[in-house]
Amino acid sequence: MAVLQVPVRVSAVLLALSGVIVAMLLFLHPSILVRPVADVVRETDVWQPLHIAFALMFVLAAIGAAGLVAVHGNSMGRLGQVGLILTLVGSIGGLGIGIVEALAFPVLAERLPDVLALQGPLLTSWVFICLGLLWLAWAVGLTLIGIAAARAAVFPRAAGVLLAVGAVAFHALGAPFVPVAGIVSGLLFGAAQVWWGWLLWKSDARAKVPPR
Repeated sequence: MAVLQVPVRVSAVLLALSGVIVAMLLFLHPSILVRPVADVVRETDVWQPLHIAFALMFVLAAIGAAGLVAVHGNSMGRLGQVGLILTLVGSIGGLGIGIVEALAFPVLAERLPDVLALQGPLLTSWVFICLGLLWLAWAVGLTLIGIAAARAAVFPRAAGVLLAVGAVAFHALGAPFVPVAGIVSGLLFGAAQVWWGWLLWKSDARAKVPPR
């Protein structure tokens, strides 16, 4: 079986950067569930840069996940492979949602605010729903990778468990903007990614030390 080859340090940095974005995201993102979405968009000064970062987060995490799986070789088995495929495919959904929210939402909020209603034509469209399902696949993929990493025990098992639990918690509590718990879930998920970034960086550094 061929082994995936990925620049480990690049993956390490990008995964850690994704973790920083995740950890900060819910501190800066207001809830869109308690007030009209258009009002929230208009009144949030950092809406566009926040959602550009949100869109990039999926790409950064996907590349980082590829490096995470690669350094394990075949020890993750099919669970890790399936997790990586879901993460890569699912990142398309998150990237799409982030770009639409960054570029289209501010314009619609000014000109056609009713389009942005939670039950409005955009958020209930089949395209947006499909992107949301892909985003869910991204979360499931990272959860499976975390489980596979904990099972393989090449690195500390706790890091794999934290990634799996963090991915589930972020999407169960952070995505619906649950007060306090949502922010904590973002910190947890972000910490898991930063930890893995550090582990990947150290593993690459050790691999490059010549034997004595």
